[in-house]
Amino acid sequence: MGPVLGNYNRAETFQASDAPLLVVDTDLVIRDVNPAYLEVTARMYDELVGISMFEAFPDNPAAPQAASVANLKTTFERVFRTARRDYMPLQRYDILSSDASAAYVRRFWTAVTTPLRDETGHLFGALHHIEDVTSIVESIWDSGPLSSQGLSMDQQTWNCLVNALAREALGHQQARRAAEQLQHALRSRIIIEQAKGVIAAREGISIDQAFTRLRQHARRHNAVLHDVARAVVELGLSVLPAGELEVHFPRVAVVLHDGCHPSCVETRNRADLTASPGPCSP
Repeated sequence: MGPVLGNYNRAETFQASDAPLLVVDTDLVIRDVNPAYLEVTARMYDELVGISMFEAFPDNPAAPQAASVANLKTTFERVFRTARRDYMPLQRYDILSSDASAAYVRRFWTAVTTPLRDETGHLFGALHHIEDVTSIVESIWDSGPLSSQGLSMDQQTWNCLVNALAREALGHQQARRAAEQLQHALRSRIIIEQAKGVIAAREGISIDQAFTRLRQHARRHNAVLHDVARAVVELGLSVLPAGELEVHFPRVAVVLHDGCHPSCVETRNRADLTASPGPCSP
């Protein structure tokens, strides 16, 4: 896996979301999960991250007719092939019990899988949102025999169906919102990493020093870090150490020394930008 998933800033919304969310790369290796996902699947973080999706969640050998792995694999393959969001309305996918019995527990899920792209538009993984609808399905399952038209439509069954549809719609909305927020966080992280590299190469400093300069510049100007990073990458903004503010032009930089008289302006060639500025006269 490339550096994107390895370095991305785990968005607050991803961690805090009530929607169970999982991130996989294009090799279907689990790269991140949020607490809601761990709770609904009764698993621990270290049991999942870095593990193949279907090694972590294999088929229940006692229920081969469910075709859980095959159906979910088809969903991921479709997302990676079309780069479009995919909806899985209802799927039986049994999970291992959280106790020591190692027995499978019957579960029914709806799922929404959303492609994840980096700053260049390259698809590198997917955000997988699941909703446990077992109680709803089993309520319908146990409500009585099937009629010739399908389920017997008594009031209880009708209410269950309405609740299932409402929950599915809510799940889709949460997944879209979470996917958009995560994409924004990923794009921001990528452009910041690019800016750090540009500054480090230009100034001959370390990546950590480059990030310090970037952050200090954003704070001095009360600017959003992502916006400063984008200006470095796309507009050629130079970020000098604290104590100097500059406006960057193609061949020269106009340097304003902090604490000096407004008329104290120094024009320096780009090649001299790393040199220490001379003392200023009041």
